[in-house]
Amino acid sequence: MAALPPPPPLNLPDDVLRKILARIPCKVDRYRIALVCPAWRRVIDRLRLTPPRPLPWLMLPSRYSDGSTRVACVLSGCRVHDYLTVTPPGWRCFGSHDGAWLFLYFHQPRRHHVLLNVRTGEARLLMLPAMVRTLNGFGPFDMVVHAAALSAPPDDPRCIAAGIFTACVYPDDPPPGPGPGAQPRGYGVALWGHRSRRGLAREIWADEPRQEHMSAEDVVYHNGAFHFVTTANHIRLCSPTLDQNGLPYLRLGAGWVVRRFEPIVGIYDIRARYLVKSREELLLVLRFMPRPSAQPWTPAFKVFQATQLLQNTNDLRSPEYRWSWSELHALGGRMLFVGRGCSRSYETDQYPGFHDGIYFLDDDALYHRSATFRLGNGNVMRYPCSDNGKWSEGRVQSCFPSSKPSDSSPPAWLLP
Repeated sequence: MAALPPPPPLNLPDDVLRKILARIPCKVDRYRIALVCPAWRRVIDRLRLTPPRPLPWLMLPSRYSDGSTRVACVLSGCRVHDYLTVTPPGWRCFGSHDGAWLFLYFHQPRRHHVLLNVRTGEARLLMLPAMVRTLNGFGPFDMVVHAAALSAPPDDPRCIAAGIFTACVYPDDPPPGPGPGAQPRGYGVALWGHRSRRGLAREIWADEPRQEHMSAEDVVYHNGAFHFVTTANHIRLCSPTLDQNGLPYLRLGAGWVVRRFEPIVGIYDIRARYLVKSREELLLVLRFMPRPSAQPWTPAFKVFQATQLLQNTNDLRSPEYRWSWSELHALGGRMLFVGRGCSRSYETDQYPGFHDGIYFLDDDALYHRSATFRLGNGNVMRYPCSDNGKWSEGRVQSCFPSSKPSDSSPPAWLLP
């Protein structure tokens, strides 16, 4: 049988070909086109158009505890690109970092937190202790981390991790370890670094605010400090101290500052708070509860920018408040991807055909204490995984593939 003749060249002007490829911004899609169409492969090789910076992928965990998860690509129209398998199964994701790093909790074969790179398979265990001792000396207690962020890439010796956690407390103070009678405490914050020991960290600072309105809800590293947003929309900052070698170390109770913000008037029924670093500014994204409350879908968002107030002797406002949240009525060419500990901002002018909006995922279950505290039995509830989408032009668009509940983990962003 005679070989098939080569396909004819694409007789189109280069400017037209460039416009067509601009509508295919995903590097994976371009690779697949090159595999199936030699004519387009020659065009891609000849024009050498660099695709835009990748956008986060949405990970939709399996309904079953087999470790598998679908990955949907925003650049590819939110289509499923691939299936990832993380072993051992039954993991719970509580954050991510640039370069395809995921914060994961494993229950089997033993309970531990791990920082895993899903591209290379590299795991970092030493940075993520499983137990915590509070500032006042109590503990050690089993800790469950709900959200985490890094100050630098994991292989950087200056890297410090910050997390929001709950801890098991027993009425009669039995030995550490999950079991009957364990009660979760309020949400606390902890920091730890490379010099932390596995299991129980030495260089760790843990705090559980006595005031409920000062409980942390999200964390981001910005301008050399970790910023925690509280349930009252205040910010708690921690700037790690450097030693004589220029490496960070954690002194118990040191380096903490509270920035008190004026109350946001007329804002109620907040479902979640996210901190986003965008254009060197700090943004607060508020996600609202659905009405009626039985409806599972997010109805709306509001975005605010941190603004420092000018203080003078004639200022009649309370001196307690030195900062204010100024509402942004338009995103001004931004795409925001919100998730606890891993929110990111991108500029629309770098992505032809994309518009302002907020991409969000169903991460409410991360803060269900009943879901994460029966450590002896692993997870005890399903994660809905259904409230994922994009908020733009005042309405929510269901742009991601539908997903059934997962019995191990909520959805997560896989950051490029």
